[in-house]
Amino acid sequence: MFDQTIEPIDTCGCGDIGYLTTRTIPIDLNHGVGYIDKVPVYNCRSTNCTEYTLPSIVSRRLEVIAEQMEESLSTEAVYTWETHQAPSSMDPFKLTSNQSLLQAFTLQFSNREYADAHVVLIVPGQAIFFRSTLEDDEYYLLNYEPETHTDGTWFSFHKFYYEQPQLTYEDFIEWSNDGHLKEIGHVILEEVEETLIDEFGDWT
Repeated sequence: MFDQTIEPIDTCGCGDIGYLTTRTIPIDLNHGVGYIDKVPVYNCRSTNCTEYTLPSIVSRRLEVIAEQMEESLSTEAVYTWETHQAPSSMDPFKLTSNQSLLQAFTLQFSNREYADAHVVLIVPGQAIFFRSTLEDDEYYLLNYEPETHTDGTWFSFHKFYYEQPQLTYEDFIEWSNDGHLKEIGHVILEEVEETLIDEFGDWT
């Protein structure tokens, strides 16, 4: 069971700062080359950079998935945190751990763009940051709220203005303690996508 978190920032394979994202990774199998989709990696976000770095816990998980692929003679799989699922049933929304579900849920937003905003930072299992495409210093935060005393999985939705050229999670935490966030409301997990489309427009 996956019960650890992955840091949102590390180092890209090119040596620059790497931001957590997901991509399809080729993997050598006994029966040929296979591909695993939605693998968490660190990349510098440069469109010209094909390098990336795998978090160590992800590397270990890939070995398990590769073994499962070899047993089933499969060449395609989707990365999940569960170690006991077969490749044919790898669905990130059928995880038994709430933390695992949240990790998978937040990571699916990697590189996502809407008409009026795009994702600029993900803290797996916790938060998704959006930057407005209409105003450079306008941001939004969808943040998991574990203390909500109601049924279901809830997120708070905030708007804020940030004038620094680069949004990093560490700087944001220190800066946001001074009350810079304006709460828009609370959203249950099942209504997050509808809420984001209402706020930012359709995917592009």
